[in-house]
Amino acid sequence: MKPVLLDCTLRDGGNQNDWQFTPTDVRTIVSRLDAARVDVIEVGYRGGSGSRSSSTAGPTAHCTPEFLAILPSTRHAELAVMVVPTVCPVDAMDDLPDSPISMVRIAAYPWNIDGVPEYVRAARALGLRTTVNLMAVSYADLPRLADIAATVRTELPDVMYVADSFGSLTPDSVRERIELLADRLDRPIGIHAHNNLGLAAANALAAMEAGATWLDASLCAMARGAGNLATEQAAAFLTAWPAYETHTDLPAICEASEYVAERVLPRPMTVRRAEIAAGVNDHHYYYQGRLEKAAARHGLDPWEVGRRIGAVRPHKVLDDVIESVCHEMSGGLPA
Repeated sequence: MKPVLLDCTLRDGGNQNDWQFTPTDVRTIVSRLDAARVDVIEVGYRGGSGSRSSSTAGPTAHCTPEFLAILPSTRHAELAVMVVPTVCPVDAMDDLPDSPISMVRIAAYPWNIDGVPEYVRAARALGLRTTVNLMAVSYADLPRLADIAATVRTELPDVMYVADSFGSLTPDSVRERIELLADRLDRPIGIHAHNNLGLAAANALAAMEAGATWLDASLCAMARGAGNLATEQAAAFLTAWPAYETHTDLPAICEASEYVAERVLPRPMTVRRAEIAAGVNDHHYYYQGRLEKAAARHGLDPWEVGRRIGAVRPHKVLDDVIESVCHEMSGGLPA
C-alpha cells in the first residue's frame, strides 16, 4: 500500500501563529516538501478559516491571487487550498485555474454538509481536483454518517476526508467510520487526525487498515491545540513499516521539520491538560480556556463541565453554551 501524503502546515499550522508565515517561510516549506516528494502541499485557506476569524491573520489565511502568484514552482507536489463554504463564496474559486493551485479542499461540518455539492460541482467545472473534508466527524454517528455519504454522493469529489477535529476518536471509532464511507463512496478516503489523546498516528494506521489511502499531516504537528499527525512521523512509519510504500525522502522531510521547529513555531507543540480534556470530552479546543474560567466562577468541576459541553455537540464555540451548562449544573443558581 502506498498512501498519499498531504502536508497542511501552511493552512492548519496557521492556527498556531495566526497564519503569519513570512515569504521566506512559505518558499522554504513548499520547496523542501516538494524536494522531499510529498504528494500534496496545502498552502492555506481561500477566504479564511471557518472556526477562527482574525483581523491580523497572515497571507496563508486567505491565499489571495497575489500570494498564489509568488509561490515557488514545484516538480513533484500538487498544490491545494482549503475552501470553507460558510465563509467563502463559491465564485471566489474562479481565478484558481490561473494559479498554481490544482486542488480545492472543501470543508464542512455534519450540520452544513448540504452546501458542499455546489462547491464540488463548481470546482470541477473549473478543472480543479476536489476533496470533501468532513470536520468534527466525531459528532456524526454511523446513521448520520450514512446520510452524509448520500449527500456527498450527489456530486462525488476526488477524495473524501474525515477530520477528527477535536482529537477525540480512537482506532475503533476511526475504523468504523472509514469502513462505512469506503463501502458507500467509490472514492479514495482520507484521514485528518488530531493528537489530543496521543492517538494521531494510531488513528491514521487504523484508518489505513480500514481502507483510507490519503493522510493529512503537518510539520512538527503544527496545528490548533494538540496538533496533527506530524509529517515527519508519518513519513517515518511509512518508510520503516514493510506493509507500506512511500516515495517520500525521510531525511529531507526531517530537514523541513527542523526549519519549522527552529524558525516558525512560536512554541513547541505540547499535549497537556487542556488538550487532553478537549479530546476526552469531545469538544472544540477553543472551549477549554473559557470553560475553565466559567467553572471556577461557578465552583464547578471543569472536567464535568467539559463533558457536558461535549455531550451537547455545539455547532460553534459560544460562551452562551458554557453558561447554559454551568447554570444547569448549579441547579439554576446564579454564579
